[in-house]
Parts: sequence; structure tokens; C-alpha cells
Amino acid sequence: MTGAALCAALCAALSRPGIAQRDTMPPLVGDREASAELAKIVSATRDAGLPIDPILAKVRYGVSVAHAPAPRIVAAARMVASRLETAREALAPRPTSNDIAVGADALAYGATREALHAVRAASRDQSVATPLGVLAQLLASGVPAKRAFEIVTDLMKRGASGPQLVALGNDVNADVASGAQALAALDTRLRGLTAVLAPGGGAVGAGVTAVSGPTGPKKP
Repeated sequence: MTGAALCAALCAALSRPGIAQRDTMPPLVGDREASAELAKIVSATRDAGLPIDPILAKVRYGVSVAHAPAPRIVAAARMVASRLETAREALAPRPTSNDIAVGADALAYGATREALHAVRAASRDQSVATPLGVLAQLLASGVPAKRAFEIVTDLMKRGASGPQLVALGNDVNADVASGAQALAALDTRLRGLTAVLAPGGGAVGAGVTAVSGPTGPKKP
């Protein structure tokens, strides 16, 4: 069986009812024990009311892209399941499945439970999927965790829209990919955004001078 076919078969099998039964799981990743462990992880996650797509995506990556050994795929799936649970607790009381999935992704990039809770507190009971996605993107770009979550929460409190947050994350990511330092890229991109937001102290204003400019991130 090719890697792509094996991955498709595994993900299809894990999505069927009754995946917790050992005798219904073929040895799709090379050994029956690993397949059974994956089935139990996915089943327990679903039974807990958590989204299973992030686990299936990790399995697909491990099989088709990383070509990882079965034990490593199982360990990665278990870690994703644990982060999903942590994200739900941090984003209580009513996180959506998307909030939980993106929160787990942010945790994978180094966000803390406290950071997720702070984003939740700044959200005014709205979905936090977009700000958490931007938090994860800033962390992936190399922005230190404390700075990244302070920026995101302060921008939320000052009324930054979802598209403005997404543009900030995308622009910082592009600047870093082009060779810029993460913090320098972040400060540059913040100048245009802070100029059009409501006044407020905190992380956004630290070390950044607001300048006049059009709505949205300003190109350097």
C-alpha cells in the first residue's frame, strides 16, 4: 500500500463508528497495535466532545509527508488530543470546535494556557479562532510568546477587526520569510495599524510610534 493510500485508509477507518473495537481496525500503519492505539485516541477524543480533525490531520502528515514510524505517529496523535483538552479548558465556558482546534494549534507553537485564557477574556464572548490563529502565526514567525499574546490581546481590546489581525499575521510572516527579524517586522507592521485603532496603552504602544496612514497594516 502506498503512503497516500495508507493514509486515506487510516483516516477513513478512524472516522467510522466503533473505532474503539480492536478487531475492526486493520494494521494500517504497519502494525495492528499502533492502529488500535490511534483508534482509541480518536474515539476517546470524540467521546469527550472534542474535534477529531486535528488528530486526523496530524496522522495524515505523519504518514504521507513525514513518513514517520508508527510509534511516532501515535505519540503525535496523543499530544494533539492532550492539547485539544487543554485548549477547551483554557477557552471555557463555551468555546466552539474551531476555537478549540486553533487553540490547540497555538499551544503547539508555544502559547501557554494562560495566553489562551487571556485571549478568551479579551474576546467579549466572540469566537477566538481568528485571534488565536494570528497568535499561532506570530509564534511560528519567531515572535516571543509573551510579546505575541500581549500584542494580540491588546489589539483585540482596541477594536482591531478580524481582517486587520489576519493581515498583521500574514505581513509579519512574509517579512520574516524575506529575511527580516520577527520583532522588527512586527513593530513595523504595527505602526500602520495602531494609527487607526482606538487609543490605549499596553503592549501595542510599547516601543511603537503611531504614524498617519491608511487603514490596515502599512507596507515597509
